[in-house]
Amino acid sequence: MNSVLLICAGGFFGAISRYLLGIYITGLWKGDFPLGTFIINILGSFFLGLILFHPQLSTALGSELKLGIGVGFLGSFTTFSTLEYETMQLLGKKKRAVALAYVLLSLLAGITAAWLTRLF
Repeated sequence: MNSVLLICAGGFFGAISRYLLGIYITGLWKGDFPLGTFIINILGSFFLGLILFHPQLSTALGSELKLGIGVGFLGSFTTFSTLEYETMQLLGKKKRAVALAYVLLSLLAGITAAWLTRLF
């Protein structure tokens, strides 16, 4: 039951964090590329990799806290559905090159961010 409460709390704070950071980045960036969601997803990939692959951090957090952060906070902080929605919007505006770059860069940068945590 403690794990479920940690996931709920993490999800609550992750969703709020995503919303506020997305608004902040969108206010700074006026280009076609969905930079807010991109940055949020890459940060989430990096931090998930960090809590899963960094030996000392992974051990120090313990399994319940890793669930609260990984599944709860980072699960609601990052968003695959928004990536899909924004890609469809770009395609609807005939911005195929930007849509393709967004999808490819999101995938490559996310995997790279998670992989980079193995270097710490």
